[in-house]
Amino acid sequence: MVRPDKVRQDVNCPFPKITIVTPSFNRGQFIEQTIRSVIDQEYPNLEYFVFDGGSTDGTVSILEKYNEHIDFWTSAPDKGQAAAINNGFAKANGEILTWLNSDDTYEPGVLTEVAKAFQELPDADVISGRCRIWYGDSRDQLVAPSPLRRLGDFLKIRTNWMSGRLIVQPEAFFRHSAFEKVGRIREELFYCFDVRLWMDMAREGCAFHSVDRHWANLRIHKDQKIQNMAGNYKELAGVAWTQLRENWATVEDPLSIADEIFSVLDLVITLERDASKRLRESKSYRIGRSLTNIMRTLIPAAK
Repeated sequence: MVRPDKVRQDVNCPFPKITIVTPSFNRGQFIEQTIRSVIDQEYPNLEYFVFDGGSTDGTVSILEKYNEHIDFWTSAPDKGQAAAINNGFAKANGEILTWLNSDDTYEPGVLTEVAKAFQELPDADVISGRCRIWYGDSRDQLVAPSPLRRLGDFLKIRTNWMSGRLIVQPEAFFRHSAFEKVGRIREELFYCFDVRLWMDMAREGCAFHSVDRHWANLRIHKDQKIQNMAGNYKELAGVAWTQLRENWATVEDPLSIADEIFSVLDLVITLERDASKRLRESKSYRIGRSLTNIMRTLIPAAK
């Protein structure tokens, strides 16, 4: 749904236009807080889109509630999170782009800080702040500013990504021109399309910068896909390996990077083996196997 009366400040506005896309699916318990964290910024040159994948949990009623504050929203089956973000960026008019998932939030005043950071750093293509890993209890942690700058930094997935030296997606903003260099977010990926985006941008020579400011909060809850650590690590290793193969001659010390990737794959094998063992030892598994064996004995007798 498009607001017919929506006219953002484009001409003669000293603030660069920022486009934010929120992909969503059945996050009705969180999305209102996400939306409020965007619109309460009161940033004077904001373009805000919400692409919902056809939620059935009350999300639509929340979108209708905030219709006057959202430039465009839709709720219909789509091809997944990455596709929803690509659809949003295809409509974007902002000089600066990002996406904010429907269970995450911004800190107050962040968009003004982001605009000033890009104005003060005209050569920066991607700027990230700091993100809180948000459990809502004593486990909360504010991640340090990202030290990643070159493609080789992004490919060191054990040294950097798995050791807290990373870009946490909600904290990152990038120029429209940087996104145009890579063309799209990789829709074939499920867990790590943000990581692949940073790698693609680094490969294209985009300049990364970070600031020591708390900009965003990544909510941790039981229903999110990042809870599947083996799946995350497997896809991360695959993304890094693909980039390493394609850019072997241009990164520093490719053999050590390859060693890191395969050590992560070894960890994935261990995690999957442990998960399989826990399943075999579970009560539900034993009951299921017992019932299957009983049925095997009964079915021939019935015939």
